[in-house]
Amino acid sequence: MGGIIIKKVILFPIILIFLVSFGGCSLDNKNDTENKEKITLTMWHIWSQTTMDANGRIIQDTVEEWNKANPNVQIKVEAVENERYKAKIKTAFAVNELPDIFYSWGGGFSKPFIESGKVLNLNEYIDEDTKDKINKDMLNNVTYDNNIYGLPMTLSVGTFYCNTKLFSQANIKVPENYDEFLDAIKAFRNKGITPLLVGEKDNWTGILYYDILALREGGIGGTSDPHIGANKSDTILKAAYRLKELIDLKAFNESSMELTRDESEILFKQGKIPMYYTGNWFIGEIGNMDPSIKENVIVKKFPIVKEGDGNDREFLGGAVDHLMVSNNTKYKKEAVDAAKFIAERISKRYFEFGSGLPAWKYTDDKSKVNKLSKELETLTENASYSLYGDIYLGEEKGNKEKELVSQLFKGQISPEEFTKEMVKIE
Repeated sequence: MGGIIIKKVILFPIILIFLVSFGGCSLDNKNDTENKEKITLTMWHIWSQTTMDANGRIIQDTVEEWNKANPNVQIKVEAVENERYKAKIKTAFAVNELPDIFYSWGGGFSKPFIESGKVLNLNEYIDEDTKDKINKDMLNNVTYDNNIYGLPMTLSVGTFYCNTKLFSQANIKVPENYDEFLDAIKAFRNKGITPLLVGEKDNWTGILYYDILALREGGIGGTSDPHIGANKSDTILKAAYRLKELIDLKAFNESSMELTRDESEILFKQGKIPMYYTGNWFIGEIGNMDPSIKENVIVKKFPIVKEGDGNDREFLGGAVDHLMVSNNTKYKKEAVDAAKFIAERISKRYFEFGSGLPAWKYTDDKSKVNKLSKELETLTENASYSLYGDIYLGEEKGNKEKELVSQLFKGQISPEEFTKEMVKIE
């Protein structure tokens, strides 16, 4: 009996010590969680509308999803419209007041920022598993000397939209090549219908037409490549003449110089314009159109110029939209983790909604994906991309291109004068 009593007395202190120690560990863990530093990251982007612009709403919802799942790392967003954003981000670089995470176009636009040393090199933050999730070539426009400086959000594609109901009613063939395209323009004009749409008050919209014409004339990577080819002046001149021909045929809406892109697009959404060339971001907006109109809209490749060096596997666009991280952020790992989360989910949600093709591998059921997005994905299988001219050239030179194209639209400059100035730019 005495031995048993002694064992009980000895065992009790041991149990007590264990319980106290365990309770102390639990308390320490709780305190660690409660005392963990609360971080607020700032993020800037260009999709400022969250009520009318679904792209902005998608980003807002994605950031809220991150904030809910990461109470200790919160993201505070500031959104500014496209053109004002360019001035804002340039100023932030100049005065060294960048946000932790920021949107940037790839290519020539972001190159001076990267060369300044103020953009975080992501190589040590992106492992092979992350790279494997990103589609082929989507990092090309933000990779310099084998260093990665941005995470792609979506794949942008120049897209040709046709309202088949207007073609059918006018007994006009939907064009398969450039000659048929011109025939359709003339036929619609003869019937009093404006064939094409552009909102040139936002003068970046007009360069989409010039850029695709240059691509159809010169092709990608050939001797006549409008960006790098030896015969670029010949390509530029031919493209300028083709654009002038469209202008002279009164192919575009009469109010094109007075309307912004958003204002001009109302005409297409109302079913009044049979053809429109713009980015695939417009697909999402088509979803909000009247069913009797949107059901008749199809996506196609921009018509091929028979005499040109381009082919139907070449598109304007590419991975243009990226998230970057400031090299001066105090929270590099947290900022990169948040940027990865947002970029990957935006890629998925934009594809489903119709605002872009996926830059990251899409693994969900495609029954959720917008019908026109799926059709465009099929059209762009094995495609090659040429960056939009203003993105490729960077802001200063890109602005010059936009101004020259605007002068063509206004009839203030000849194709020869246009070509002379464009050659100087490049």
